[in-house]
Amino acid sequence: MPDGFAPRLDTQTPGMGELLRVLAGQWRRILAWALAGLGLTVLALHLVTPRYTVSMVVGPPGRSGPAAMGPRTPALSPAAGRGIAEQGSAEEVVSDFARYLALLTSVPVAERLTADTVVMRGLFEDAWDKEAGHWRPPTGMGPTLVRSLRWLAGYESWAPPDAVDLSRLLKKELAVEAVNEGPLRRLVYRHEKRDFALLLLSRLHAATESHLREEAARRLRAEMTHVNARLTGLSNLDRSRQLTGMVSEQEETLMMLEVGLPYAADLLEPPAAPALADWPNPVPLIPAGTLAGLGLGLFLLVALHAYRRGL
Repeated sequence: MPDGFAPRLDTQTPGMGELLRVLAGQWRRILAWALAGLGLTVLALHLVTPRYTVSMVVGPPGRSGPAAMGPRTPALSPAAGRGIAEQGSAEEVVSDFARYLALLTSVPVAERLTADTVVMRGLFEDAWDKEAGHWRPPTGMGPTLVRSLRWLAGYESWAPPDAVDLSRLLKKELAVEAVNEGPLRRLVYRHEKRDFALLLLSRLHAATESHLREEAARRLRAEMTHVNARLTGLSNLDRSRQLTGMVSEQEETLMMLEVGLPYAADLLEPPAAPALADWPNPVPLIPAGTLAGLGLGLFLLVALHAYRRGL
């Protein structure tokens, strides 16, 4: 083969054996990087306040069967069912359980919880002065900076936490997860105090249920008042019987609402939390941080070796 066509061998390409010998000679640096990853991970875990993960499972209450917990409401007649179908499609008809999920973090439910001093002081602990027994501006660099900027703009710098603040906090902290892609939902909340987190989920569920139950009772009483007013002086006997039957059904539903059984959401699994704080979980994070430091050290040594060889 002519000399001009002879293949050129790149003698600068390092072999795997040479690379391994270089890394073996730098084992102290590799170990230092792994220990650095371990130390930084442990330091980060100490800087973060550990939290308990509390969860509970809710679902639409059963309306039939021996295990049904919902109010025994009268079944809709065929004519009433057709009337609802004509008003909108199935997607447009919102169930009581869907209203429950939508109202969990709403302002109306938050207004109920604002009267609960245990919940408010636990959620806004940085703004509660235990010694003086009243609300005061929270301390810290972040809140102080926000108040300063509002003061410079001519706005009121601070106000005690209210229902809007509570609603925003719940929207941020509360997670709603589907269970096995079915109608059940798991409510998840994390807090540094286990007992308080359990208490919050319980009272949040009770407040949402009470709001929907009272709203249903208010509507029923308004309808009954209207129908009874129409019955006064009604001469048509058939029409009078229809309206009387309607009032009887409404009275039956109102009576079942007063029993206290689940109305919009059935608590299938009450709030529960592990005995030990589980967030962030140090068991996978510490080995992962160590491996990350080790991998970073190996990458830097290989890159430095290649750079020195002019590759």
